[in-house]
Amino acid sequence: MTSVSEFIAARLHAWGADRVFGTPGQDVDPLVAVLTGGPQAPEFLQARNEESAALMACAHAKLTGRVGCCLAPSGPGALRLLGGLYDAALDRRPVVAVVGQEPVPPGLGDRRRAVRASHLFAQVSEYSELVSDPVLMEDALDRALRAALSDRGVATLIVSRPVLEAEAPPEPHGDKEAISSPLHLHPPLRPLERDVRRAADSLNDGHRVAVVVGPDGAEAADRVMDVAERLGAGVARTPLGRDVLPDDLLHVTGVAASLGSAPAASLVRDCDTLLLVGAHDFDTGLLPEPGSLRIVALDADSGACPVDDDAFSTVRLTGDIATALDALLPLLHRTDDRRWRAAVEHAVREWREEGRAKAHRFFGTAVNPRSVVAELSARLPDRAVVITDSGTALDWCTRHLELRSGMRAALSRHLGTPGAAVPYALAARLAFPERPVIALIGDGALQAGGMNELITVRRHLERLAALPPTIFCVLNNGDLSRLTWERRQAAGDPRIPATGEVPAVSYARYAELLGLPAVRCAHPGEVVSVWEDALAAAGPMLLEFMVDGDTPPDWAEPDGRARGSRGPSLRHAAEGSWRRRITTSMGGSLGSA
Repeated sequence: MTSVSEFIAARLHAWGADRVFGTPGQDVDPLVAVLTGGPQAPEFLQARNEESAALMACAHAKLTGRVGCCLAPSGPGALRLLGGLYDAALDRRPVVAVVGQEPVPPGLGDRRRAVRASHLFAQVSEYSELVSDPVLMEDALDRALRAALSDRGVATLIVSRPVLEAEAPPEPHGDKEAISSPLHLHPPLRPLERDVRRAADSLNDGHRVAVVVGPDGAEAADRVMDVAERLGAGVARTPLGRDVLPDDLLHVTGVAASLGSAPAASLVRDCDTLLLVGAHDFDTGLLPEPGSLRIVALDADSGACPVDDDAFSTVRLTGDIATALDALLPLLHRTDDRRWRAAVEHAVREWREEGRAKAHRFFGTAVNPRSVVAELSARLPDRAVVITDSGTALDWCTRHLELRSGMRAALSRHLGTPGAAVPYALAARLAFPERPVIALIGDGALQAGGMNELITVRRHLERLAALPPTIFCVLNNGDLSRLTWERRQAAGDPRIPATGEVPAVSYARYAELLGLPAVRCAHPGEVVSVWEDALAAAGPMLLEFMVDGDTPPDWAEPDGRARGSRGPSLRHAAEGSWRRRITTSMGGSLGSA
C-alpha cells in the first residue's frame, strides 16, 4: 500500500524538488516520517520555526530557479509560515507549502480553537486548496506545482493527518513524463511582431537609452549586453537582479532602487528611453515626472512590470525574454554617438573611486562598516554566493560590494524581512555545496530572526564542516541603524536612543556556545586578516565586527539628499563638459553643463 504521504514525497521528487524545509507537528508527522526515510523523497530539513522554513524555501527558489517547498503544522505553525510565504509572493518566486489541518473535535463546532487556514493562505497564494479526500491529492498537488512555477508565486495545500495517512489511489492517472519536466510547462512564447517593431522604433529614436535588467532577465544576460552595446546604453540592475550582470563593467551603474546607487538613479532619471527587461521589482519611484520618457517593458508575463502605461509612452513586449531579444536585436541601429555611454562610464568610475575612499576612512578606534564590505569585496572567492540582510548591511553592500561573473546574490526584496540572511544562507549552502557562501547581517536583524537558525547550522555542522566556507558576518553597532538614520535625518540629526538601541550581545560568544567557530574583530587593522583567515577556512563560521554606528549611509550624509530625491544630471554631462569635481553620492550632482 502507498500512502498519500508517500505519494506526495514521490511526486515532489518527480517535479525536481530537492528538499522540504519545515517543522514537525502531529498533523503533518506522517509526511515528515516519509521525507526523513523515503528513498525517492526530497530531503527534510527541520528549521527552528516555520517562518524560517518558508524563507529557506523562498531562497532555494530564488537561487536555483526550481520550486521551493515548505511544511508546517496547523495552528501557530501555520501563522508563522505566512511571513516567509509573503516574502516569496512579493518577490514572485515559486514556493509550494503543505500545511496541516486539524480535524474538528466532535461537539466543538465553531468554538474550536484551531486556526482556519484556508482564508489566510488564499490571500498569499496563487493557488490554495483544502484537500479533504485522498482521491483529490494527485490533481491538487500537480495544480499547486504548476501554479507556483507558471505564475511565479505561492501555492498552498492544506491537508489533515487522516488524509496523509490514507491509502493513495492505486493507479495515478497523471502523465508521469509531463510531470517530470516542470521546466517545460509550455513552449517559449514569442512576442507579437508588431510589438517588436514598435519597441525597436522606440529604442532607435532614443538618444540617451537606459537598460534596467531584473531577475527574470538572467537567462538572457548576454543579449541584454548586446542591446546595450548597440544602443550605447547605460545599464542598471534591480535589487533582485543584482547578480545578473557583473560589476566590473563600467557602463553597469549598480542597483536601481530608492536607496541604491547614485549613477543608477541618475541613469533612470536622465534617460529619454528606458528598456526594462524582466524587471518586475523595478522601483517606479526612480522615474521622472511623466513627460517625454519612452519606456519599453519586456517581460514573460503581461503586466508584470509595474510601470503606469497611462503616465508614460509605453510599449510592452510579452513573451520569452531571450526569444524577444533575439527578435529585437536585428531591428536595432548601432549608435555612433557614444557621449551618453561615456558620461555613464565617467559617473560610475567617479562613484566607485569615492566609495573606495570612504571605505578607508577611520574615526577613532571603531571599525568602519564600509571597510568590512569593501575588504570582503576585494577578496571574494570565485563563484561565491552573497546573501544580504535588510538595514544598513544592505546599504554597505549596495555601495561597496562588487560582484564578478559567476557569483550569485540574494535578499528579501519587497518585504525586507529582518534576519532573513541566516535561513537564506543555509538554503544557499545546501543548494550549492561547492560554492562559498557569505551572509552579511546587522545585529538588529540577527536578533530579530537569525539567531535561532544558527542552531540549525550547528545541527548540521558535521555535514557542513568539509564544505567551502559558510560565513555569517555580523555588523555589531548596538543600533537599529537604518531606522536610526531615517529618524535622525527626519529630526534634524539628533540621536534618539530609545528608538534604535539593540540589547548588547556578544554574537561571537553565542556562536561559540553553540559549538560554531567565531571571531570578534574590534580593531580596524584586523579587518583584512580576519577576512583572509575566514575565507581560507572550511565550514561554518561567525565573524563579529564591532563597527561604528555613527557612520552614515550615503543617503544620510550631511551633504546627501533624502530618500527619493535624485538631483542633477547625466544628460548635461553627455551634452557638455564635466564639472571639475563631480559629486556622485546621493547627496550631490553627477555632473552639469
